[in-house]
Amino acid sequence: MSVSLAAQADDINEAIHDDPPEVGEAAPTTVSLLRGVIDPESGEWQQTATVREMTGEDEEELARLSNLDDLTYAAYTSALLRRSVVSVGTQTLKDNPDVLDNLIIGDRDLLFLGVVKATYGNIRDFTVTCGHCNKSNEVQVNLDEDFPVTSAKSSLTEPRVVVFKDGTEVKIKYLTGKDAQIIAEASDNPAQQNTAIVSRAVVWDDDRSEKVKAQWSKGLSLADRKLVINTVLDDQPGPTLEEVEAPCGHCDEKITMLLDWASLLFG
Repeated sequence: MSVSLAAQADDINEAIHDDPPEVGEAAPTTVSLLRGVIDPESGEWQQTATVREMTGEDEEELARLSNLDDLTYAAYTSALLRRSVVSVGTQTLKDNPDVLDNLIIGDRDLLFLGVVKATYGNIRDFTVTCGHCNKSNEVQVNLDEDFPVTSAKSSLTEPRVVVFKDGTEVKIKYLTGKDAQIIAEASDNPAQQNTAIVSRAVVWDDDRSEKVKAQWSKGLSLADRKLVINTVLDDQPGPTLEEVEAPCGHCDEKITMLLDWASLLFG
């Protein structure tokens, strides 16, 4: 039995005016943190967070931010995590967006990696040109295997103690997201960055200003400053961005791919 053109037109018009299909939200992804944050009510450490996949709206906003001349990587990471992290422990980002500032840098990197997994899954595909035969290859990155997590060398919940040349004992903490932002904003050269790292890494017994902390850091001997900086840099727990290697599918030579966090998410 044939269908009239009028009936076909009616069917097409009905389809055009139907509501667009609803896109369901993906289930949040759970991320296990190394230290986490202290629950304000119980006083206990909470080491579980939830993140969501990123959307086109997130991409547009982050692209807008990336065009700012004075944007630091720490500030960019904070903006990204504030858009994609749902909660840390019992604290939601909606009610307490500053909870991210209290996370150590390694935990923030774990959240970033969790966002990539929530957005793409555990396998990420990249198109890479072989440096030997100049032909294109599809390389898969396994987010569970290619980014090993380095453990802390000491307790993450207790400060480390260093002894200066004059015998003074100083407590050193693991740097947080807030510390990273302040260090990035305060440093125009490596020496200034070292001053900021020292002043932020030391555990202070009083509520002195950033200016006073910086002056104290500048007054230290180079040996004492180096001791603090090495203590901080030599013990940085969290996921490690390493080279990803794969054989070329055309010439069998080894392809080495270097990734940073931004290219892992948007590349």
